[in-house]
Amino acid sequence: MERYRLSEGLVVGRKPLPAGDVIVSFVGPEGAVQAIARKALRPTGRSGRLSLFHHLKYQVYQKPGSDLPTLTQVELVGRLEGLESPRRFPYASFLAELAFRIASPEVAYRIWPLLTSGLKGIAKHQNPRLALVWAGWRVLKSAGLAPNLSGEGLHLYEGHRVERSPEPNGVYLGSDGLEALAAVLQLPGSEAIAVLEEHAPLDRLQQALLAHVRYSVGELGSARLLQASHAKG
Repeated sequence: MERYRLSEGLVVGRKPLPAGDVIVSFVGPEGAVQAIARKALRPTGRSGRLSLFHHLKYQVYQKPGSDLPTLTQVELVGRLEGLESPRRFPYASFLAELAFRIASPEVAYRIWPLLTSGLKGIAKHQNPRLALVWAGWRVLKSAGLAPNLSGEGLHLYEGHRVERSPEPNGVYLGSDGLEALAAVLQLPGSEAIAVLEEHAPLDRLQQALLAHVRYSVGELGSARLLQASHAKG
């Protein structure tokens, strides 16, 4: 049965196709969605409104037998400025891809506010890595993918706190890193941010985040961009 559906979400991915169409990826409070924007790359198309990190209300049309719905209407609600900066874009891309991979309809309503808050933090905080560390771990927790910190030791390995960690899959957090991670997972947002701003080892927390995402979600393409950015910095 042919049907239309109204939704809202952030544009978190764009894949141009040879005919001038674009596959657009959204994350919203109802889940992760992909749709085809027909002729969006033509001069009279809607490519500008479908820029990354734009918040949209949109309508899609699902034709029987088609793999992806077609985007039929787009209304711009708002845009997040500053995320295109080379210093901030890798962090924003990783958070957006992570949210898209795990935003099933059952958990998307919890991920949605964390994604938008995290991207705003990446855009505005003087240290975008701090915002990613907070938002990335909280998004994982909201999907039921938080690590188990009840063990012993100073390493994180395959979702568990352990005394020793086989390389290269385990990450050393140290006592300060474990305390900061526990704060991120357990404290309200403002309190957790304060802990991260005070003394947290952000480099170790980010490496642990990437390792835990690889273990619990799978490899993200944007992880390479993030690691390359860190190496240059």
